Amino acid sequence: MDQDVLPGTLALITLAVASLGIGQETNNTACQQAIQTNCTICHTTQRICAKLDTTDADWPATVAVMGKGGSLSKQVQDAVIVCLTTSANPKGLVCATQTP
Repeated sequence: MDQDVLPGTLALITLAVASLGIGQETNNTACQQAIQTNCTICHTTQRICAKLDTTDADWPATVAVMGKGGSLSKQVQDAVIVCLTTSANPKGLVCATQTP
């Protein structure tokens, strides 16, 4: 894992565990960072944003496939899933920061 990514990833893991443990809404800034840091390594946020429009999105399965291809740990995958499934406005997390 790239040295620059490690601090953000560790912060995200902490966020995800805390969010799951106490049932609070996910922190939007940490989620945006997690998606930017981990998901846009391989593709643009436009791809994620388009998937958010589908009602049949299976985020655990999708993130597992993407995580395997991107060598993301289970903890990072779980954190991204939490961000995409528990946020009050997942499109606001992803689509506001679209990458070309």
